[in-house]
Amino acid sequence: MIALRKTVDDPRHWLETEVYPLWSGVAIDPATGVSWEALDHAGRPLRDIDRRLRVQARQAYCFATTGRADLLDLGERQFRFAMDSGFDPHTGNLVAVFDSRLGILSAPHDLYDLAFMLLAASALLAQGRLRADDLPRLEAGLSRLKAPRGWFENAAHALPRRQNPHMHLFEAATEMYRVTGAPRHLAIADECLGLLRDVFLQPDGRLLEYHRADLTPVPEARQSVEPGHMAEWVYLLDRYERVTGCDCGIDLGGVFAAVQARKLASGFLPDSSQPAVLTRRLWPQLEYLRAIMVMCWRGHALVPQDRPSALMERIHRDYLTADLRGGWFDQRHETGAICSGLMPASSLYHVHLAIRAYCDGE
Repeated sequence: MIALRKTVDDPRHWLETEVYPLWSGVAIDPATGVSWEALDHAGRPLRDIDRRLRVQARQAYCFATTGRADLLDLGERQFRFAMDSGFDPHTGNLVAVFDSRLGILSAPHDLYDLAFMLLAASALLAQGRLRADDLPRLEAGLSRLKAPRGWFENAAHALPRRQNPHMHLFEAATEMYRVTGAPRHLAIADECLGLLRDVFLQPDGRLLEYHRADLTPVPEARQSVEPGHMAEWVYLLDRYERVTGCDCGIDLGGVFAAVQARKLASGFLPDSSQPAVLTRRLWPQLEYLRAIMVMCWRGHALVPQDRPSALMERIHRDYLTADLRGGWFDQRHETGAICSGLMPASSLYHVHLAIRAYCDGE
């Protein structure tokens, strides 16, 4: 109980002494240095699950931004695997999924995956760990997906077009601009920002996920609204303003209020509010924590249950009390029932960034 209490009282200690050791230890395939896709709740790698390239990129970014030399080395190895083995030799497309033995299963040249490769590249470039040809190769890959406005989903121009990859491209371009100061990176961020203002974010506060080829929303029956993404944008827009010194032109308080309006009775965010569901994964709660931190930094008045320490307490109670040190439950039902039987490695990205924001104001 003392150790669990320390998660709330000193989350940085939990991150450093439990989370990083777990996800840089048994969560790494010792034969390849590549992350397993997931662990079970006992901390055993699920060795037969296909592995997504985006997980390697996300882990690389996390490890490269810990400030620890040993984890920076690990992050560089994971990024190096993605660059050296993550392009289909026949098409030049970026791989999306490997089988359990790291054979290529699909290589659609996906915008979401490219965004996370660029995000990882920004962290490694800041540490002097990027090869000279890495960034040009990734930028050339991104240029293949350029649409008249925004970027296509993948090389096949699959539909629907989604806001989520553009959100993460905005994140990556902002970080790349912070590191390089290059106008071309700011231009990418600004184009994504324009799409948010003009296309994705609706006057009623909803963030629409799916769009047709011309970027008009798909019909309501096929539409989706995820409050976790709305919260994520609050943090990323604040980050953009701090990095660039420019006004994003969006009322962050209004977006935050729209997030609050979609909370469940428990105070947690649902996985989706359109269609409405009663399941709630860990990651939306962590993005809500980051959004709350932004509101605190900006002097926004918060009710007691929405203060950072109160949400951290609820997250700890419902998600971080797994028996495994450094682990968590991925999804619960609003009734409290655990819905998930594994811990996706991809969740480290949300844990790492939310705890840093909570502890350090980053």
